[in-house]
Amino acid sequence: MSLSKRIAEYKPPKIGGECRTCTLLADLPKGERDALQQALDDPRISNAGLSRILKAEGYQIADSTVRRHRKGECKSS
Repeated sequence: MSLSKRIAEYKPPKIGGECRTCTLLADLPKGERDALQQALDDPRISNAGLSRILKAEGYQIADSTVRRHRKGECKSS
């Protein structure tokens, strides 16, 4: 297949699926959920930093997942 044909047939990925961050927010107890939401709203905490904090607490979540949630590229954010 040629490059021009691949580009012409490209379909962008669908945006709007539920992300791990949304699921985590829904499952956490209120106090923890509020703390996580405050951290998500705080631009001083990087995506990678927040991911490391969550991993240290046993939640496997990638910094790219945090970034997508913060940018509003998921259904529930």
